[in-house]
Amino acid sequence: MAYFAQAQKKDLPALTALWQTCFGDEAMQINAFWRALWQDIRVFAAYEGKTPVAMLCALPTALVNEAGESFPAAYLYAVCTAPQQRNRGLCGALLAYAENALQKEGCSFAALVPSSKGLFGFYQKFGYQTAFFHKEYTVSAKKGTAKITKLDADGYQNLREMQLYGAFLSYPLPLLQWQASAGAGLFRIETEAFICCCAAELAGERLLCKELLPDCPEAAAYLAEKLRCREALVRTADGQTPFGMVKPLGNISVPGAAYLGLAFD
Repeated sequence: MAYFAQAQKKDLPALTALWQTCFGDEAMQINAFWRALWQDIRVFAAYEGKTPVAMLCALPTALVNEAGESFPAAYLYAVCTAPQQRNRGLCGALLAYAENALQKEGCSFAALVPSSKGLFGFYQKFGYQTAFFHKEYTVSAKKGTAKITKLDADGYQNLREMQLYGAFLSYPLPLLQWQASAGAGLFRIETEAFICCCAAELAGERLLCKELLPDCPEAAAYLAEKLRCREALVRTADGQTPFGMVKPLGNISVPGAAYLGLAFD
């Protein structure tokens, strides 16, 4: 019979193998994630004997509501179950275990990003509501006169939160530092009309703007040109495409429409 617990550092090789099986990422990439963030996150797992067969990472964040009030939240990441252990209810039971532990620690919300459209209905069964929306489009690279500067995590955090209004997920410095190290970098892009922030990653000749704030297609096009990309895939706020879900871990109301931004996908 499976049991649930917070994972320990000795479990890392098995957790890495489970992650690889479920998501196909390289061990080097996963191990870099553990090294960068293990001290800042919580990892919960379902075990058969001493072997983890399901897992999730709880990344520390805060959910800021429309009134500007900030509540501790956990972004649940890398939620997975070993293929041979599926259809046993382990994921739902692990979610409940983690949510209970997080609530006892003062966490008000749990958020997650389903990896496919079909999983929105799956997580809805466990009390998650679609609350995070975005806009996504592609622009071709082009030369421009924008001033482009690389930012550290602290500079990016400050500029990002100056750009956001309404409800949004706020990220602490360790998560932004991870995004900076795992991608092409965090950027300030100053055009004639806007001062933007962008978290970027490279995918061959395509630039992935994991978030661009505010929405400025020219800024993405200029950054793509600077980084020698053919085009940029942009994610930004103020869209209507469902992107993430949230569950209250108490009696606080869920925002009707919020922005999540970085998904670490």
